[in-house]
Amino acid sequence: MKLKWYLLAVVIGGVSFSGLRMWQEGNFGTGPLESSGAPTADGREIAFVANAVGGTISLIDINSMQVIDEIDVVPDGKNVSFFRDPIQSIAQSIAEKQGGMNYAQDSDLSRDGRVLFVSRGFLADVVAIDLRTRNILWRTPIAGIRSDHMDISPDGKRLFVSAVIRGGNIVEVLDTRNGEKKGHFKTGDWPHDVHVSADGGKVFAASLGDMETDETERNANGKAYRVTVVDAKSLRILQEHIFESGVRPFQISEKRNTLYAQLSNTHAIVARNLKTDVQTKRIDLPVKPGVTKDDWDFEAPHHGLALSADETTLCVAGRASDYAALVDAESLTLKATIDVGDAPSWAAFSEDGSHCLLANTRSDNVSFVSIADQSEVTRVAVGRGAKHITTGRVPAGLIGKRN
Repeated sequence: MKLKWYLLAVVIGGVSFSGLRMWQEGNFGTGPLESSGAPTADGREIAFVANAVGGTISLIDINSMQVIDEIDVVPDGKNVSFFRDPIQSIAQSIAEKQGGMNYAQDSDLSRDGRVLFVSRGFLADVVAIDLRTRNILWRTPIAGIRSDHMDISPDGKRLFVSAVIRGGNIVEVLDTRNGEKKGHFKTGDWPHDVHVSADGGKVFAASLGDMETDETERNANGKAYRVTVVDAKSLRILQEHIFESGVRPFQISEKRNTLYAQLSNTHAIVARNLKTDVQTKRIDLPVKPGVTKDDWDFEAPHHGLALSADETTLCVAGRASDYAALVDAESLTLKATIDVGDAPSWAAFSEDGSHCLLANTRSDNVSFVSIADQSEVTRVAVGRGAKHITTGRVPAGLIGKRN
């Protein structure tokens, strides 16, 4: 009889402990913070470089072209605990064997420049980090086994995050203040890059097609490769643009009503008229001698596409051939290719459009390319596995190298 009561006490204690730990994990962070206030009028223009393997964000002062700080985006650990997410704790190691370590996939800066939101890849979540204290404010799990690219609404109140692998082919909507899920919308198979229109009225989400399925079979329904357009408020689907291949990074030209997209398994950029849903132009970019499919990463020989603020120039990350391509956005013709670091995988323009920054994944650095001179100005060392770049202004005195 005593043994029976002892065993019962052990079970109750174990359940209570597990319940407490799961509650603690589910409520991780210092708490909500409003960050959708007016953008800073001055401050420093910063490039936030997501280092996927290192689990850090390198902060580059764009004016001086120097790293001024680094943020650890995984202070809570690089492994998902059983109590945080039992399924993800098992899935993470399996996913990393197939896709490599990824603790920093994407980032967005709050409207007031005080909070950095980070999509943490195979940790399958998004965190909000206070740039002053470096504390995690909140942590929200994303459906499936990898959180992917995301974008923030112009009013700074919502994040739209792609749930790329086994997440039900959805983009989730998070409240930037507290990380609360506000809804989701369906996309094509494996949602990837996502953008909110400049007026905040629409969200565009591109899909890759199920990359766990053989390429010859993954588009059997004819809709695996698409850009889904939804009403940003109601999340109602407004339109679907169908493509011939998986859509990688893309950009929207507001004045031309045109979508520019990089396509999987090609060296192509295509231009699609959003009103007529007709492809108007295509350019197949150069391939360096000796480059083969063995040099491609994840079916993407090109991965990184930025459009200058004046919408005249596309800056393209030629990942397999290690170059930046400058393309005229109006005619979709090549202006120049410039050698950069190893495996450039993202591109972003400086605020004034004078430079394109490229994250070189294999050489762990960022290339600054002068648009006027069509040359690489400098190459700045960052963390391991530079993957993504977000640029924005941060209030003066908020950041800087710490002892």
